[in-house]
Amino acid sequence: MFDDDIKIAGTHTGGGTQPDAGELAAQDFLAQKRNGNIDRARGLGEAFAKTLWGLAQDLIMDDESVFTQQEIHHRLLLCSYSVNRVIANHSPNSIVAQTILSRFYAEVEDQSIVLHRHISDTAAFSLYILNERSGHGGDDAVGRIYAKLTGHENDPESILAGREVYESFSAGCKALLDQVIFAV
Repeated sequence: MFDDDIKIAGTHTGGGTQPDAGELAAQDFLAQKRNGNIDRARGLGEAFAKTLWGLAQDLIMDDESVFTQQEIHHRLLLCSYSVNRVIANHSPNSIVAQTILSRFYAEVEDQSIVLHRHISDTAAFSLYILNERSGHGGDDAVGRIYAKLTGHENDPESILAGREVYESFSAGCKALLDQVIFAV
């Protein structure tokens, strides 16, 4: 047997080693940082957090609010879900998406631990994710989940309210994202 016939795992015939997944991810991150996308993504995450913070203040500070504490909690959670969906559906790549999301949650936590707790209700959040992954019902299903979580299952007004919260906040987030021009 000749030395040329021996192949070592992790090498290819070009003479060098293939970079592993971690190294590729690091290279991708550095490329996104160099082209300015990481800074843009962080700014967008902060903008999403400030928008949610503004809504939370309006909901919580309104002396004439018609919403229960449970409804306020689930409205804020549904808005957080909206942020996640807009990011997942419209970000140019996974590195930018993860950066936006990480900055969003960090900024929310910096703004208010209480607000961060509202949007970190993983059990309720999971219902929206399961609905999304099952591919059932779209925005009406989101409204139905909201109505159920707020104790108003099958109430048409609550279903509509959930749907409107989701659609309205998603549209606002999409408008913010559309203002950012990511490099390709």
